[in-house]
Amino acid sequence: VQYFQWRKGRGGCEKFHGEVVDHFPTEETRVFRELAELGRILAALDDVVGTTTTSEVALLIDWENWWAVDQTSGPRSEGKDYVPTCVNHYRPFWSAGVSCDVVNEDSDLSGYKLLIAPMLYMVRPGLAERIEAFVRDGGVLVTTYLSGIANEHDLCFQNGFPGPLRNVTGIWAEEIDALFDVETVPVLAASDNAAGLDGTYEAEVFCDQVHTDTAQVLATYGSEFYAGRPAATVNAFGKGRAYYIASRNDVRFHADFYGRLMRDLGLRKALGTDLADGVTAQVRTDGERDFVFVLGFNREPVEVNLGSSVYEDVFTGEGVSGTLRLLA
Repeated sequence: VQYFQWRKGRGGCEKFHGEVVDHFPTEETRVFRELAELGRILAALDDVVGTTTTSEVALLIDWENWWAVDQTSGPRSEGKDYVPTCVNHYRPFWSAGVSCDVVNEDSDLSGYKLLIAPMLYMVRPGLAERIEAFVRDGGVLVTTYLSGIANEHDLCFQNGFPGPLRNVTGIWAEEIDALFDVETVPVLAASDNAAGLDGTYEAEVFCDQVHTDTAQVLATYGSEFYAGRPAATVNAFGKGRAYYIASRNDVRFHADFYGRLMRDLGLRKALGTDLADGVTAQVRTDGERDFVFVLGFNREPVEVNLGSSVYEDVFTGEGVSGTLRLLA
């Protein structure tokens, strides 16, 4: 754990910056007391040292792709929001207590069940082949609009978008509609879809216009000149499958879609139960013992269902079961 800064600066913008030691060097400040308490807690967690987190899900967030998305002048100059979009795809797993690694385009994909690659605008050499191998061997890919646009030189692919991902996604993206901030487009779940989608969702900012080559349609647009066109698809590829989400959708879409994927893939939840809003749980393991961390981010106390398992509180040594109460 690192803190910036140890002692509050006397001048400039640092005079009001957070610190461990205030201008008046006392141990009685709130910050100093809280950090001393954290030190006491960490001292009781020696058994956790050397443990690791194993993940079945990988979220691809790549710096060079980020730079490329930010510097491109279209399809909108502002509001492309690469990182916030990645966070929106990550949040359902955080909320469910499902561990998710963050990887880049050079990372090893083996060992994961699910790879999520939002707005994969720049596809560098070798990545598409590794993604194809990942899906062919049974992995599941989720990618979105504004993917497979350019190579490592930021030059457009000329075999139709999403470029080298066309084969695995089974679609061709013809064009993209960039909406005004106040505009939304309804996305209608197909009645027989197997992706957990139900009813009508709202899309904003980007709506990709795609044609299906070998993919199946999971949802369609409900208005604009592309009403009835695919808004979400899935393509069987080898032993796995690839999803293409053509629009930037609302929170409920992500909750339904990823909730179904978690169940279908049997992804491990830290507690094996549904968590309250604003609560997450994560597991670290040494191969024999699991250490479950339950974290609350609410302004009010909340109760967490622990299911049928019995846990041991590492600070008191007492058994914990049934319900865990987290303070605000």
